[in-house]
Amino acid sequence: MSKILSNKLRILFCLVLINILNVSNALASDDMVKFSGYATLGAIYNDSADLGFHSNFKVPARTGFSLAPDSLIGAQANIEFTPHWDAVIQAVFRDKLDNKALNYIDVGFLRYHLGSNWEFRVGRMNTDIYFLSEYKSVGYAYLWARPPSEFYTNVSSVSQFEGADVLYKRSVGKGFLQVKLGYGGSDATIGTTGSENDTNIVTTDSNVDIKFGDMLMASVAYQQDKWQIRASFLDSKIKNFSEDLDIIDDAIAFFPPTIWPGGPILRDRFEYRGKKQQFYGLGYQYDDGLWLVQSEIGFTHSLWDIIQDNVSGYISVGYEPENITYFATLSAIEPTRGTLSDSVGEISPYAPDAVVALIQSFSPLIRAALDQSRIKQHTFSIGAKWHISPAVVAKFQVDRSVIADNGFALWQVNNNLDSGQTVNVTSLNVNWIF
Repeated sequence: MSKILSNKLRILFCLVLINILNVSNALASDDMVKFSGYATLGAIYNDSADLGFHSNFKVPARTGFSLAPDSLIGAQANIEFTPHWDAVIQAVFRDKLDNKALNYIDVGFLRYHLGSNWEFRVGRMNTDIYFLSEYKSVGYAYLWARPPSEFYTNVSSVSQFEGADVLYKRSVGKGFLQVKLGYGGSDATIGTTGSENDTNIVTTDSNVDIKFGDMLMASVAYQQDKWQIRASFLDSKIKNFSEDLDIIDDAIAFFPPTIWPGGPILRDRFEYRGKKQQFYGLGYQYDDGLWLVQSEIGFTHSLWDIIQDNVSGYISVGYEPENITYFATLSAIEPTRGTLSDSVGEISPYAPDAVVALIQSFSPLIRAALDQSRIKQHTFSIGAKWHISPAVVAKFQVDRSVIADNGFALWQVNNNLDSGQTVNVTSLNVNWIF
């Protein structure tokens, strides 16, 4: 049933997008259509040959000097059909692991305004679970060279969804309240820990396709004068995962429960279908024109061992005496459970020694599967944002990341590493809007 619903949502998104494009073309010379754009030319230097850097899980990882991770160009069309109906299309061209044409459309939705308080949307939209949900690709709009990786990269696989949402907004006291609910599905091609080829690009062998369904989202935000707070929640189920875990399933199926009583329990730990993934987010921002303080914290809870529970967050402080904003950021992510067991579970005491040895030999495979998604690191960043003109800013940033043993999942691992690592990434960006 959920697969049928997911296909219907995808078909509905395509139909909405086609209709929007047709109407946009017909009205291009009319004031009802407004076009805008943005771009980033970004250069990075990653000083580690062992760990490849990527700004989120959907883009290839790089070592050394590269223009690819941060550079992009985007265009947006806002189409107003009537005072109650409008549509938005946003296309972003950047380096991606999945280069299907449709996946360069970040946003494409039809919206209905009911009075001044209610909005209803259907199509492809940003997942509203953090501060930068609506403009994460617009580097001009935020302080850093890129959003803090420990918090934002961790949830990048669900940054968009296809479905519907409803927004309620109104003045409350001296401030403004927004409440949003959404439902839909999402799929993405993401990079995992893997090896790098001769062109400094991670090979496609390390990429997996993951699909989420039954996504239920909720967010509450309140803004008053110089500050705002927000809370968010995401509940989803894994529908598909392309990584080959059949070797473990086949091994478990080969031995009856009388020989390997712990086998069915182990199978349930690695079975992804229908396993829930939940995210809880809290954020605070203060901006008086001179000082900018922003912080977010997120809790990820997973019922599937391959995606492990963690807590992530950052605090960033900016100071803008004139047209240059100086900033410093501390971000971190930690597992909230201890290292998950690589035990094969209970084995019958009557099993032959050769069978016991064979079953025990699967322990390294279990450990490798569990470590692939383990994230444990913190990053200290300093930088500056220079307002060159009303439409152009430049940013310089240095990140120093300290990664713990077996905590490399935000990176691409190019060589076998026996201990933690320290990596420095230097970034220079030019962002503009047009």
